Amino acid sequence: MSESYNFTESERAYLSRAEQYCATSEQCCSTVRDKLVTWGASRELTGHIVDRLVADGFIDEERYCRLYCDSKLRLQKWGRVKIAYQLRGKQINNKLIESSIQHIDPELYNSTLRQLAENKMKTINDSDPHKRQSKLMSFLASHGFTPTEIHNIITELNSNDPTE
Repeated sequence: MSESYNFTESERAYLSRAEQYCATSEQCCSTVRDKLVTWGASRELTGHIVDRLVADGFIDEERYCRLYCDSKLRLQKWGRVKIAYQLRGKQINNKLIESSIQHIDPELYNSTLRQLAENKMKTINDSDPHKRQSKLMSFLASHGFTPTEIHNIITELNSNDPTE
């Protein structure tokens, strides 16, 4: 483990900069590694620094995943599929991704999906109900919602819409 790694003075500068980077916003290991490389640190040094940051609590990927899931749902209105895909792109462990996605508040998730669908329906200007439904399905799928979730919300919206 790199906790016992003795950093040189120049290496401590990278460590200090990485600590400041992690202290300002939640980060994952891959993002910090990429940032260190862009700053000019060697691959070997980045490994030691990331290990130290994890040991010192500057990086906690479980905490990162939970915050990522929450913020992407609340701010970008992303579904579970898109959130998981993006986390895999950050080289996060699949078990950690699944665990974090399971902790998403179901009420918030469903209300976000409903609000997104209702708002999109208002902007679709097509008289053909099948085309409207197809456009809504494509839109919701692009936001990372599953076919089952999309089907359920469309069924719910159609049952509440007297014009359908």
